Amino acid sequence: MHSDNVGMNNVDALLPRIDEIATAMIARCAVEIPAYRLLPASVLEGDLVANAKGVFELFLTTVAEGRPPTEQELAPPIAWGAERARDGLPLEAVLQTYPTGAGVAWAMAAEGDVDLEVLGTRMIGFLGAVIPRVAAAYLRERDDLDWEQREDRQNLAAGLLAGRPARRAASRKLADSYDVVVFHLPALPADSGPRAATNLFRQIRSDMDSQPDVLVTFKDDGGIVLVPTGGADRLMSRIDAVTGHRCVAAAATAATHADIPAAHNEAAEVLALAENLSRPPGLYRLADLAIEYQIAQPGPARELLARVLAPLAGHPHLIDTLRGFVLSGYHRGDAAAALNIHRNTLTYRLGRIQILTGHDATQPADARHLAAAITAYDIIRHASR
Repeated sequence: MHSDNVGMNNVDALLPRIDEIATAMIARCAVEIPAYRLLPASVLEGDLVANAKGVFELFLTTVAEGRPPTEQELAPPIAWGAERARDGLPLEAVLQTYPTGAGVAWAMAAEGDVDLEVLGTRMIGFLGAVIPRVAAAYLRERDDLDWEQREDRQNLAAGLLAGRPARRAASRKLADSYDVVVFHLPALPADSGPRAATNLFRQIRSDMDSQPDVLVTFKDDGGIVLVPTGGADRLMSRIDAVTGHRCVAAAATAATHADIPAAHNEAAEVLALAENLSRPPGLYRLADLAIEYQIAQPGPARELLARVLAPLAGHPHLIDTLRGFVLSGYHRGDAAAALNIHRNTLTYRLGRIQILTGHDATQPADARHLAAAITAYDIIRHASR
């Protein structure tokens, strides 16, 4: 005969695995629920994992104590349902996380000595208490948002980026041509907490909602924005103002709607190149990194350029010095300040680079060669990671 209570010892076997269960649940949601793939990775891995952990903790606690959750204990999951509405997730995606999470927890429980029959009964009761309240909170929040307009604009953005023609009704709202802007959110301090990225994401979304001519969707740790041609710089100024820091971004122009996927690919490549080369925050176009883009293409010339720095392989501080000197525009004072070293130290290191490589970074011809070499070196190094 089964006990009416799943023993504390059984639940104790799952409690140490709460982090693992929550992480696995959100990872599975990102794979199985398309709407979750539109959220920044920092939101998925931070705020949503923390939310999932809280729900599992509450569930296991109530199971161990043989009681249903109290209204006070249900308040956080209910509030999180409202937050998912502000994140722009559809209700079906929000509610689907609960059976998905239950499946992950069940699979892990089945690996141990847990009374699955009683656990299943308690799990059904818990879901029955939580899901209706979460749905109600979500719908109340959605009523306060201009949901239909936001959802329509996000679907339009996703469709155009995928190369699908806009619906006839939607086409009246669209510009003839767009700048496709891809950006990454600025890195947050380590002590910011799991909600910091989520709050930043919501602030940007709220600002984008106030611009009816802008279409936006989010991906990884940033976003993809379609803004009428000529508006990219203004758009990034607004995003920088919202975040409080300059973002790294790239833009490409799509002359027609059919050109949007290609423009997105170009902007994404330019953004990756700017980040791999440690370029400072700002908005980049292909013309800004045309030489670097060409050097980035695989081939014998790139390998040959990278080998120029082979003598510096055992001296990473010299490679950092060369990179800093190039990024500073060959200005000694700026480079020394950026590297946090004395100008005399910089001069000494540049001398060492000349001795080891045979190229003088202070002479125009050699400086161009070394700049190309550090570009090739950085690109190959990032590609091998």
